[in-house]
Amino acid sequence: MLKEVSFKGYAVRLSVTFFGLIFAAYGVGLTVTAGLGVSPWDVFGQGVALKLTEMLGMEVMMGTITMASATAVIIIDVILKEKIGVATIIDILVFGPALNFFLKHNMLPVPQGFAVRLFCTVLGFMVWSLGIAIYMKAQLGAGPKDGLFMAFAKRKIPVALAKNSIEAVVCLIGWIFGGTVGVGTLICVFAMGSMIDFFFKLLKFDVNTVQNESLIDTARNIKMLCTKQKQ
Repeated sequence: MLKEVSFKGYAVRLSVTFFGLIFAAYGVGLTVTAGLGVSPWDVFGQGVALKLTEMLGMEVMMGTITMASATAVIIIDVILKEKIGVATIIDILVFGPALNFFLKHNMLPVPQGFAVRLFCTVLGFMVWSLGIAIYMKAQLGAGPKDGLFMAFAKRKIPVALAKNSIEAVVCLIGWIFGGTVGVGTLICVFAMGSMIDFFFKLLKFDVNTVQNESLIDTARNIKMLCTKQKQ
């Protein structure tokens, strides 16, 4: 079901999108500072960041690589005919910088002891999963990577299977480049897809029936609202 088309509706949906993405970035940060291994995409980000830092002689942060890889994935989304929406662009502009901000300004706990670190790792993946479900419920499009597994889900491939398959490939690439694979990575691979499914159901979000707005849809609706306001 499409969301209400109004200026107030768009203000709320944009706010939800920003909140969800920033919330998700904080979850990723929790997994990083816990130090027990990060998600496959972040293994990739770490590996590439380390390699570029070594090659360029200057620090390249993981969030920056996240932005770059998300931009590349948009091309695949287009090929799979997944809608590119406002949230897709916001994801690129907000998620990576938010992650860099949280890491650079020490806004994340640095837990000590295996049990506490493991708790923070699991909590991080849960916060990340909830953030994804929150921003996607706004129906302004999916982030590039989330849109990728949504495209597979719409082809009757379970979200968990699609996500885990894609992330297994990028994890291998990241590991080859020097990214760190640990317990947290295994938790992500085997549990995060199910966590996202859980929060989708909790928020009553069905990827098979959702009608995300494309950039063109949003632009057309905003133009229509502006025309009505002038009348």
